Parts: sequence; C-alpha cells; structure tokens
Amino acid sequence: MRLSVANKKEEAHEDCIWTAGWAPKGSGYQLLTGSVDETVKAWSEDISTLGTNFTGHTLGVVSITLHSSGVWAGSSALDSFIRLWDHNNSSTKAIIETPPSETWQIAFQPNVAEPVVAAAGGSSNKITLWGTEPQEGATEEKGKELRSYLLPAGDDKHKRERFVMSVAYSPDGKLVACGTQIGTVAIFDVEAGKLISILEGHYKPVRSLTFTPDSTMLLTACDDMHTHLYDVKHASLIEAFSGHESRVLSVSCHPSGNAFATGSSDAKVKLWNLSTRSLEQTANEHSDQVWGVAFRPDGQQLASVSDDKSVVLYSFSE
Repeated sequence: MRLSVANKKEEAHEDCIWTAGWAPKGSGYQLLTGSVDETVKAWSEDISTLGTNFTGHTLGVVSITLHSSGVWAGSSALDSFIRLWDHNNSSTKAIIETPPSETWQIAFQPNVAEPVVAAAGGSSNKITLWGTEPQEGATEEKGKELRSYLLPAGDDKHKRERFVMSVAYSPDGKLVACGTQIGTVAIFDVEAGKLISILEGHYKPVRSLTFTPDSTMLLTACDDMHTHLYDVKHASLIEAFSGHESRVLSVSCHPSGNAFATGSSDAKVKLWNLSTRSLEQTANEHSDQVWGVAFRPDGQQLASVSDDKSVVLYSFSE
C-alpha cells in the first residue's frame, strides 16, 4: 500500500489548521478544514478550489464532524460553541452554547435521523450529548442537552487528570469512546449509557481515536508518541505502534480496515498496515505539526492538515 501526493494547497487558511473531514457533495466529495483563524472552509474534491467559507466562531476551530445523512456538518471551537451547518447550501442550522472549557472534539452519533452531537467534555469529566430544538424568532435552532456519560469518580485532587479531550462513535452506533488527559480511554454503551470498559496503556493525553469499520477494534493517538490498537470486546491492548518522534495528534482508519494513517508533532504523516501491524510509509510534506488526517469515505484519498497552514491530498493505493 502506498500514498502519493495528488495536490498540496499552501496557505489554505490564515492560521494553523487543526481539523479536517470529508463530506459528500453531489456524486463526489468535498473536504472541510477548520482553523485557528476561526473559519471552516469547504474545498473541492481535489482541493484546487475553495467552495464555501463558513464563519461564526470567535476563537479557533478544534474539531469537525460529518453526519451520516450527508447534510449536516458540525464544528466546535475554543469559544465553547458547537455550530451545525448544512454544508450543501452554507446555512447555519443550529448554534449550541456549552459551558466554558467543556467542548473539545465532537462526533455525530451515526444511524440516527436527527443530529445528535457527542462532545468531549473537557473539565466536566464526561461526554455530553447535544440535540437541537427550534428557537422562537430565529432561523437557527438552539442546543438541548440530552444526556451525558460520566467518567468514574475520583477524588478532587485528580479531577483535572480526567479531562476529556477526544471522542468517537463506533460505526455501528452502539459504542462511544473518549480519551483523557492522563491516557485512559473509556468506552460506553450508547443505549444503556453505561461504562463498558476502561482501556489503559497510554500515560499522556489521548488526542484522537477511531474505531475500525467493523467496530471491533479501537485506534488511539497519544502524546506518548504511540498509537495503540485495542480489542474492544475484551478491553485488551493488541498492539502499540511506535515510530513517530513526537506526539501523535491524529489517527484515521481506512474504510477497508486494512490500513490507518497518523499525523504527529514531528510534522510527519505515517501509513500503517493494520493487517501486518507494520509501518508502510512516512510522508514528509508538512513543515510543522500535523493535527489532522482523514481518509475519504471511499478510501481513495487521504487529507492531512497542519500548523504550517497547508492541506495535502494523497492518493491511496493498496
């Protein structure tokens, strides 16, 4: 398997780019990128053309999520707001105000018609689920807290260490996982709202995590320079991948389940073979931290975004 550079967009934003995600557009896709410049941008499939510049956040955008309906896109920012967009017509659908420091990464719940957004709750030590409801006299809906999944209680001294930084749903929609500042990963049963397991092995912040397409394994990216692969059912560590020279900031699994990519503070993107548990390739297209990597849903391309303000598009081949 191999990555080859298809295109590179320099100065794609006015500041560091921290997140990216693919959304369906007509018969193809568009790439959404979020930046410290407070905007979300929608790019053509080959990233040659800027389609829409979404504005509204007042601080840096830290996370983007896409709904399975193909209509909704969500963004969260350091301003503690979650904004939901219709990325097809550029309209704002809902604005969700959350308590300060309680929204980091976000993820749409899959396989549900109405948008439900899970937010990594930061200092609240929980995952919070947000829905939307009409707001009288306004075109945008407002946020409505639906439920929360609380991490196991500890003493006040260690509350800060349970800071929730990252969140991901399993593709089948049955599980939701979160990563914390001290490296533990919690997995909850979505329907029952109960804690299923605590995964250990990391000892620094887990900044990104993603389930494999069959929902049986979980990949985690951590500041300890490792990416872990866990068996979800047995709550056990399968493999610890090393090779980056600094913090691993992002991870994305190929839709085939045969490969995954990581981005790091060492400015590198690495492609890994999930079947053989081995490193396939290291890409050196960026000059600064790589905060986001995202495989296109059809698996044909990978995008990476960085503090260097650039977006790199790679073609993927088995």
